Amino acid sequence: MVTVTRIEAVRPALADEFNPGEFIPRTEAIADAYRWGKELHGDQKRMSGEPYFDTHCVWVAGFIDNLVQNEAWTIAALLHDAVEDTGESLDQIRARFPGMLGEQVAYIVDGVTKLSRPRDGRSREIETLRKIAMFRDPGVFLVKLADKSHNLLTLEHMPEGKRIEKATEAIRAYGKLAGILNCYRWRRWIEDMAFPHAYCDAYKFVREAIDSDLRLDLEFLNTMIDQLAKIMERSGVEGNVQLSVNGYWQAWQKLRRMARGRKTSMNSFADLNDLVSFRMVVSSNNVEDCYLLMAEVNRFFGPYLDHSRFDDYIACPQNGYQALQITAYLPDLGAIEFAIATEEMEGENTWGVVYALRNGKDISRYRPVEILTPTGGARFVEEGSSVLDAVASIQQEFLLDKISAVEVNNNLAMLSDKVKPGDVVEVITSGPRLKPSPEWLNFANLSTARLLRIILATEALRKSAEHGREILKPVLADHGIFDLADVQSLAPEKVDNLLALLGCASLEDLYTSVGSGAIRMEDVDNKLCQTDINRDSLGWTTINLLADKRSHKPGVLAKLAGLVSKVGGNILLSYNITTPDGGFMLRLVIQNLTPDSKTELYQSYQDSGYVFKSLEIV
Repeated sequence: MVTVTRIEAVRPALADEFNPGEFIPRTEAIADAYRWGKELHGDQKRMSGEPYFDTHCVWVAGFIDNLVQNEAWTIAALLHDAVEDTGESLDQIRARFPGMLGEQVAYIVDGVTKLSRPRDGRSREIETLRKIAMFRDPGVFLVKLADKSHNLLTLEHMPEGKRIEKATEAIRAYGKLAGILNCYRWRRWIEDMAFPHAYCDAYKFVREAIDSDLRLDLEFLNTMIDQLAKIMERSGVEGNVQLSVNGYWQAWQKLRRMARGRKTSMNSFADLNDLVSFRMVVSSNNVEDCYLLMAEVNRFFGPYLDHSRFDDYIACPQNGYQALQITAYLPDLGAIEFAIATEEMEGENTWGVVYALRNGKDISRYRPVEILTPTGGARFVEEGSSVLDAVASIQQEFLLDKISAVEVNNNLAMLSDKVKPGDVVEVITSGPRLKPSPEWLNFANLSTARLLRIILATEALRKSAEHGREILKPVLADHGIFDLADVQSLAPEKVDNLLALLGCASLEDLYTSVGSGAIRMEDVDNKLCQTDINRDSLGWTTINLLADKRSHKPGVLAKLAGLVSKVGGNILLSYNITTPDGGFMLRLVIQNLTPDSKTELYQSYQDSGYVFKSLEIV
C-alpha cells in the first residue's frame, strides 16, 4: 500500500507547527518540578510582559517532553533558569530529586546555566558557552536548543541591536547545531524565525522570490505526489510520498554558494533543486527497494533528468544523511529533487538524534564540538574537526580565502590542528594571507570541503581569466584594440556577436576560456574579423598609461586630454583609477587620429614632463 500526504499549505505557520500544546506533567516528579519552578520564578516577567515561567520554561519543557519523553530532561527544562534567575543551587536541585534523577537534572541545568560572575576577564556569554561546550551531552544540547528556539518568538520585544545580535547567533550557532544533530526540521524552524530579524532586506527578497515560484503551486505539488505514488505502486514497493520544502535561509545560502561557483545567478532560484524535495519513503526498510524505485523514477523523467546532480547518500552517507537523490529540470518550472529513503533513514534524516533517542539507536556520533569566537559567538562543528573547519563555521566560505593567521585560545594554530570543545578561535585577516590550496582538503570535513572547492574553482577561473587577458593582448593590438571592454562600452552589439560566435556568456567567460585553452587564439582572431572588431572598421586609437605618484597632480588628466585635442583627436572613452602606490592608470579611446598624429601624440606625452611607468598606444 502506498499513502500520500496531501499538501494543503506549503509553509504551515512555524510557531503553530512547533507549538508543544498544553503542558501536562506525565510523572509526579515532573509535576513537583512544575510547582517548584512556578514558585521560584514567582512574578518574573518576560520582555513581552508575559509571565516568565508559564510562557517560557513551560514551553521549553513541553517541547522537550514531546520530543524525547525523558523525565530528567523535562525537569531540567522546567528548571533551566532556576539557578541563574532565582538563586537556587545545584545542590538544592539534587536534594529535591534524590538519587540518579537529581544528578541528571543538576548536570543538565549546570550545562545550560549562565554563570553569574565571569572569570579570566572574558565576557559572560563566552564563559557560558565554554561551560556548555565541556558537557557534550545530548540533553544539554537539546534543552539549550529549545531555550534558544522559544526566545526567537519574542525577538520583536528586544531593542534593534540586541535583536539582530540574537537572531544572527541563532542562525550561525544554534541553527548549525540543530543541523549537526541532523534535526533538519528544527534547524529550518530556527533559521527561518531568525532570518527576518538578522538580515531584513535579504529576507524580503528571498521570501518574495520563493513564494512566487511556480514549483510551490499546490496543484503541481499534489499532482506530482500522485504520479510518484503510482510509480511506487507499479514497482510493488510499499511506503508513502511526502514533500519537504527548503527553508528560506537554507535556500538563500545554497543560491549564494552556487552563484559564487558560477553555477547560477543571484537573481533566480530556478537552478536550486531542493527548493522542493519529493520524498519517496519505503516502509520495508529494504535498501534494494530504494534502488528499484530509483530506476523507475529515472525512466519516468527520462530526458528531463539532470545527470550531473545524482547523489547516492545510501552508499556514502553525508553527515549521517542517507537517501538517493535525483534531480529533474522541468520546463517552465526549474530543478526539482526526488529523494528515496527507507523509513528509518528518513526518520534520522529529519530528526536525527531525536529519532535515534526515540528508537533506542546509538547516539554516540551526535557529539558536536562547540567552539567560540572572541566576541562570544558560538559555532558547532563535528567531532574531529580541524581549525580550518572552525574557520569555515564562523563565516562560511567568506573567510576561507581571507586568512592571514588563526589563533586558538590566544595561541597561533595550524589549520590542520584539531579543535576541542570550548576553544576560542580568532581569525586574523590583516597582513599577508594564506593562499587556499587543494592540500587543505586533506583536513577539511565534508561541509568545509564543499565550500573550499568553490573557492578553489573560483581562484582557478580567476587565474585563467588573468592569463587569457594577457595572451590576448597582441591579438587585440593587431586589430587596433587595447581592451574588449572598450568595445563593449562603445559598440556592445559587436561584442554580443563575438561572444555568440565563440559560445561565451560574457567577456570574463571568454578570457577564462582562452586562458584555460578551451578557445584557441586563432579562433578569436578569426571571429574578431567576422564581427568587424578591427582597426579599419572602428577607426580607434587607444592610449594606455601608468603614471608615477609624482605625476598625480591637480589638473594632470585635463592636460593629458588637451594633448589629444591638439593633434586633432576626439576622445570617445576615458577610464582612470588611482593605483595603491598613489599613482594613476589612464586609458583613452580616441577617434580621428592619422598615423602621423598618433606619432605626434605619443611624443607629446613623452615630453609632457610627467613620469610614466608605462606608455602604450594601440
